[in-house]
Amino acid sequence: RGITCTTDRRIRGNIVDALQGAGYRPRHRVYPVGRLDKDSSGLIVMTSDGRLPNASLRFRTKQAKLYHVTVDRPLTPFALEKLQTGVVITTVAQRANPKPLTAPTQPCHVVALSPTRVEMTLKEGRNRQIRKMMAALGYTVLTLHRVQFGQVRLEEDMQPGDWKSFTPSEMDYVQTLLSSSEGEPEPATERSNRDDGPPR
Repeated sequence: RGITCTTDRRIRGNIVDALQGAGYRPRHRVYPVGRLDKDSSGLIVMTSDGRLPNASLRFRTKQAKLYHVTVDRPLTPFALEKLQTGVVITTVAQRANPKPLTAPTQPCHVVALSPTRVEMTLKEGRNRQIRKMMAALGYTVLTLHRVQFGQVRLEEDMQPGDWKSFTPSEMDYVQTLLSSSEGEPEPATERSNRDDGPPR
């Protein structure tokens, strides 16, 4: 939370400085795979392989992301159903001559963890999507925490600012992802006017 997910070290609070402050000294330039809002927390995958961010966004190999979300009041059955089936929000895509897109979100998996807390699994990655979905239904997001990206999951004992290297099985997953995405066109991603969040 509070870290800007950019590798531009001219920007105060960038993710590279945050990693180095936590004791990580990469031998090569590293890139974030996906983003988090500056007000959010949780898992950020960093890689020195520039192919991986695009591979994770391509249609055939697009990776699911799992979040724990807390809102300001109890979610009704209607709200839970709408979150799963789709909510109309407006976002801006990252491409030449971008225009605002007002459209329903894609179906996602939602599990109620408590009256005010849900687990959401999305493959879509529109700008500030979860916050906009909740706002469209009349809720305010209090906390937004990413728990998992593809097959990489945040370990329960990790604290904000902690980092770890991939396990052998996670490296196998990355290699499979890269191989599966070969030959696919570049993805059209959401424009990020946002500041983004911290590594864990």
